[in-house]
Amino acid sequence: MSSTQVEPPQADNCPLCDNKPRFMPLWLQENTETWIKCDICLVWCHAACLKLPAEECERIDEYHCPKCAISHGPSTYKVRKSLREHSRINYADLENGLTGNPYKWKRVLDSKSFINHKFPKVRGDQLTLDWIRTFGFDEPILIDNPEGLDMKMPSKDITVSYIAATVEQPSWNMYQWANYFDGPKRDQVLNVISLEISGTPLGDSIVRPRIVRELDWCEHVWPKELKAFEYPKVQLYCLMSIKDSFTDFHIDFGGTSVFYHVIKGSKIFYFIRPTPPNLKKYSRWISSPEQSMTFFADLVKDCYEVHIRAGNTMQ
Repeated sequence: MSSTQVEPPQADNCPLCDNKPRFMPLWLQENTETWIKCDICLVWCHAACLKLPAEECERIDEYHCPKCAISHGPSTYKVRKSLREHSRINYADLENGLTGNPYKWKRVLDSKSFINHKFPKVRGDQLTLDWIRTFGFDEPILIDNPEGLDMKMPSKDITVSYIAATVEQPSWNMYQWANYFDGPKRDQVLNVISLEISGTPLGDSIVRPRIVRELDWCEHVWPKELKAFEYPKVQLYCLMSIKDSFTDFHIDFGGTSVFYHVIKGSKIFYFIRPTPPNLKKYSRWISSPEQSMTFFADLVKDCYEVHIRAGNTMQ
């Protein structure tokens, strides 16, 4: 069982800071004198140095420090019974805390090793229909600089409060999300992954990359006479996430292709090739009652890690 205490253990120093003065956000300063002991190597550390909120320490059953997690797996948490039984992760229930500890998947990801990707990198002006016809489009394509993509995106200074003001509608509560996002202390890790913004002032300010417009079936095939009153809104999604948020492995609806452009912050993607064996494993995993307790990448041979940062685009 993991041990936590408020006062420092006698004759012990935190190896991460050696008890030297640290510069840290206020929410971390509150945890400065909370210590936690690794149940494997028995070393005590400041919870703040490990970036563990004090309330999370209380939920840990057996703590594994970052070094020990490599060989012994992530920390385990005390069993918490949900009010419902779920066969799949229900992200809508995150607000009510029904999916357990918010840092669970960060611990899992920190304990894993992934393959460095070798996906093609091209300039924006190179990514044309002729390029696609020549080299194909069966794996992600990375564009470091948006120049040449012939697209228009909001300023890098855009705020979540501005987004809430430009897309707010009676059935949505974006201001609650903005208050959470801008708040100084969060006890849950939430993200917005399905906010379609077509027809809003924010959506009207965006122009998708030229190659995306040229490949869009909706734009080219949908009957013109239906566009005014019946048109699928699947073209402009605004994703907003805080640090350490995680969206589980999934296939985008209808097998659609997606482009991502990062305006602020960064994002890490984990890709698994959609081979017939992998798709069979995915089908079994997504319908299994154990899905929420199984990391899908453990079931396949290769999983590729891709980091994209502000200004990067991925097709």
